[in-house]
Amino acid sequence: MFFKACIGTILLISAFMPGHAQCFSSANPIGGSANLLVLDKNTFRFISFYRYALSNYYLEGHSRSEFDQVNKANYNYFGTILAFGLFQKITLESEWGYYGNKTYIFSSPPGYSLKGSGFYNTVISGKFRITTDYAKRFYISGSLGAKIPLTFQPREDNGITLPVDLQPSTNAFGGVAQLYVVKENSESGMRYFLISRYEYNLSNKNEYQLGHSIFSSIFISKHLPDHWIPGDWTTIIQLRNEVRTKNKREGIAEESTGGCIFYISPQVNYSIQEIWNVSIGFDIPVFQYFNGTQLANNYALTISFSRDFMFIKK
Repeated sequence: MFFKACIGTILLISAFMPGHAQCFSSANPIGGSANLLVLDKNTFRFISFYRYALSNYYLEGHSRSEFDQVNKANYNYFGTILAFGLFQKITLESEWGYYGNKTYIFSSPPGYSLKGSGFYNTVISGKFRITTDYAKRFYISGSLGAKIPLTFQPREDNGITLPVDLQPSTNAFGGVAQLYVVKENSESGMRYFLISRYEYNLSNKNEYQLGHSIFSSIFISKHLPDHWIPGDWTTIIQLRNEVRTKNKREGIAEESTGGCIFYISPQVNYSIQEIWNVSIGFDIPVFQYFNGTQLANNYALTISFSRDFMFIKK
């Protein structure tokens, strides 16, 4: 089955969002999922993943900056995606995530740090089938959803209200729209994916609004024959673009926010008895342009696990 072969081959389209001049952010660490198409009716999908990202230098525009207020920034993020095939053409999906930490280690005073942790916004969405052509192995699906904050209260560290980019949540509602296009060539074991995601953020209670985001990814995957390597392996290369508009405070755009990043992401997936899928990928930025001066992105590592469960009524 086509989708059985696709599960787990596409890692999460992770977002390492540009932040202020003194900080980094990750307003959408999920940014997409391995769920490319609508599930069969009464099918339940479970995806769990871990992501680590590091930043330790600044860019002004696309040029290296000598600004060094934050010596290093990193985060550890744990996410879960749950999906259920409610009808043959409609799937319900939810995204859940928790930051173990979002940390700044400052250059001055040496060793001083700030850390935020907590739940990210939950995303509840409905996915629908647009085009299914089994003869040509061409598929399109889309989804619409809402970003729901689990708290409206900003986090503190030792009595200090954390800066926006260390907050685990946007503390505000928002919307998400996604489009998935899949083309398969079963004879060569090649698959081609186009995934696009748009996020809109409303203002929180402090009249702060994170910028809107567009994530666009092209994936090319190759299922490796058994005579190449034992086991069920798939290799993937991802080209991803992330564009973010400026954040706004009380309706006024902040200068050192928003920008554009291009990534190349080599990935590999291993299927265990066609039940469990384990994937690992590495994000490498090849071009970054930021408004003003912002922490740049060094790299990010993502590991994910997925499985489908069939619930068939007798």
